[in-house]
Amino acid sequence: MLRRHRAHSFSIAGLLGAAIAAAMSKAMSKARNAAPRRLASLTLAAAALLAGATVGGCTTTAKTNDTARAPAVRPAETFDAAWTMVRDEHYDQTLNGVDWNAVRDELRPRAANARTTAELREILNEMLARLGQSHFTIIPGADVKTEVMTAVTLEAMSDEVATPTIATTPTIATTQGASTDVGASAQTPAESGVGATNAGESGADAPSDVPGIDGPKVDGPSVDGPNVDGPGIAGIDIAIVEGEPTVLRVTPGLPGARAGILVGWRLISVDGFSVADALRPIRNELASEKNIDSPRARQLRAALAFGGGELLTGEAGSRRIGIFADASGAEQRVEIVLETAPLGSTKFGNLPAFPIEVESRVVEIPVDGAKPIRIGVISFNIWMTAASEAIDRAVDALRSCDGIVLDLRGNPGGMGAMSMGIAGHFLREPASLGSMIGRSNTLEFYATPRKVSVDGKRVRPYATKPLAVLIDGRSASTSEVFAGGLQDLGRARVFGETSAGMALPAQATTLPNGDVLLHAVADFVTSKGTRLEGRGVLPDETAAPTRDALLHGNDAALTAASQWIKTSTVATRAAKAMPVGTTSSMPTAMPTAMPPAIGAEPK
Repeated sequence: MLRRHRAHSFSIAGLLGAAIAAAMSKAMSKARNAAPRRLASLTLAAAALLAGATVGGCTTTAKTNDTARAPAVRPAETFDAAWTMVRDEHYDQTLNGVDWNAVRDELRPRAANARTTAELREILNEMLARLGQSHFTIIPGADVKTEVMTAVTLEAMSDEVATPTIATTPTIATTQGASTDVGASAQTPAESGVGATNAGESGADAPSDVPGIDGPKVDGPSVDGPNVDGPGIAGIDIAIVEGEPTVLRVTPGLPGARAGILVGWRLISVDGFSVADALRPIRNELASEKNIDSPRARQLRAALAFGGGELLTGEAGSRRIGIFADASGAEQRVEIVLETAPLGSTKFGNLPAFPIEVESRVVEIPVDGAKPIRIGVISFNIWMTAASEAIDRAVDALRSCDGIVLDLRGNPGGMGAMSMGIAGHFLREPASLGSMIGRSNTLEFYATPRKVSVDGKRVRPYATKPLAVLIDGRSASTSEVFAGGLQDLGRARVFGETSAGMALPAQATTLPNGDVLLHAVADFVTSKGTRLEGRGVLPDETAAPTRDALLHGNDAALTAASQWIKTSTVATRAAKAMPVGTTSSMPTAMPTAMPPAIGAEPK
C-alpha cells in the first residue's frame, strides 16, 4: 500500500538528492568520527541541513548505513510503484519528453535483481534522473522515520497544522524606540563581547553593514546557560564566499555571538574534521558534471552551499568545537554550545522539531541636512506557519520605516501558502504571485492586501514604499516564489545572487520497501509567465559577498539594497517638497511598476 503526503507547496528535498548522499557516503566510508557522518547525511534534504536535530549523527547514520547494506525488500514491487506514480502524477503528460516505458524496460530487470537496499535506491534514482528535473529523489525510510527532517515533513503533511513549541521571545529594541518581539534572546554588545548587531559587523567597534550607520544596540536578558529542549542552533549563518565556507551573519545574543565568532571568519574544521575534506566529494562530483545547469549540478551546488553550516547543527545542549580563520588568518578555536531557538520550534507528527528563527532590526543612513533614512531589515530561516506571527509583528513594528528589506538568503523554502500571506503586507491591490500548474488543474497564488495588524488594529499595507528582497544560491522553493512573484509584479527589487532554481511543487509517497519517493506534481510560473525551475530568480542587481568586505562590515547585498532605498526615498521627499505644478529632475531608482502614491504612506 502506498502512503501519500500531498504537497501543500514547494518541496525543498530535491535540493540535495539522495544520490549525492550516496556519493559522499562512499567517499567518506572510512571516516570514523561524527562530523563526516553528519555531513554525509546532509545531502538527503535541504531542510535537514537547517534542522536542529542531530542530522546524520551517529544513531541516524548507523541506521541509514544498516538499511543500505540490508537485503533489498520487495525490489520489483517498489520499482513498479515508483515508476507508476511518476507516470500518473507528473505534471507533464510527456514526462519532459522522456520515453518512460523504455526507461522501465531498461531498468526494471536490474531493480528486480537488486541485492541490497543501496543498490535498489541507486537504480531508482537513476530512473528519476532521466527526467532531468529537480524534486525527484528517493529518501531513505530510516531517515524519514528517525532524525532527518525532509521537505515532506515541512511542506506535505496533509491537513496537519504546525504547532510551535512554547518559548520565551524577548523584545529586541531597535533604533529610535521601535521594537518587536521576534528576535533572539540577546545581550548587549558589551555583555557578549562581539560588537554591534548588524549582520556584516566584525567587532565591537565595527561599522554597520550599511556605510555610515551605527548599528542599533540590542537589549534583552542575558543567557545563563543553553536551553536543552529540542533542536539547537548556533545563531550563525555559514555561506560559501569566494569558494570557502564563511560566516555571513551572526545573530546577537545566541551561542555563536557569545562565543566570539565574527562575520567574515572562515570555517576550517568542526570537532577535528576538516571542512575542506568534508566538502571535497561534493566539489569533485560538481567538477565531473558536464552540464553545469543540470538538476544534479544544481543539487550539488546547493549541497556545497549548505555544507559548512550543517556541521554546526545538533541537539540543544550539544557542543561543537570549531576552528575558524580570523581576519589576520590566525586560527581561533571556539566552543559552541547549541541552544533552543528563542522562538521555539515546530514539529509534524513523530518527526523532529525544526527551529524557528526570525530576526528584525532597523538601520539608519544619514542624509545631509535632512532626517536619516530608516530601513527595516527582516530575516527568517524557513517558511513555516510557526514563524508567521513573528514575521507579521516585525512588519507591524517597521511600518514607519522608509523602506523594508526582506533577507531570504539561506532560506530553502517551506509552505508555499505563506508566500501569499506575507506578500499581502506589501500590496495595495490583490495580485497573483504566479500559478502552480498541475496535469489537470491550475492553482493561482493570489495575495490579498493585509489591512489588519497582528493586534487587530486597522493598518494600511506597506505598499507605497521601497521593498527589497535579498537572495542567494541557498534561496529556494517558496523563497523563489515570493521573490520572483513580487519582482515580476514590479513591487520588489531583488538583490544578491541567483537563487537555487528549484521551485517544483512536490508530493511524497511511501514505497513498498519503506523508502519515500519525492516527485514533482506541478510546475510554477510567475504572473508574467517566468518559469523559475532551472532558472532561479535573477537579481535586479547582482551583489555577491566578499570576505574582505564582510570583515570590514560591508554586506554587499544589504548595502546595495540600502543605497537603492536611500535614492528612492530622497527622490520621493524631493517630489513632495516641490511646489504644486512643478516637476522634479531628481532621479529615482524605484521599480517601473512601483506605485508612486506620494502622500499615501502608512503612518
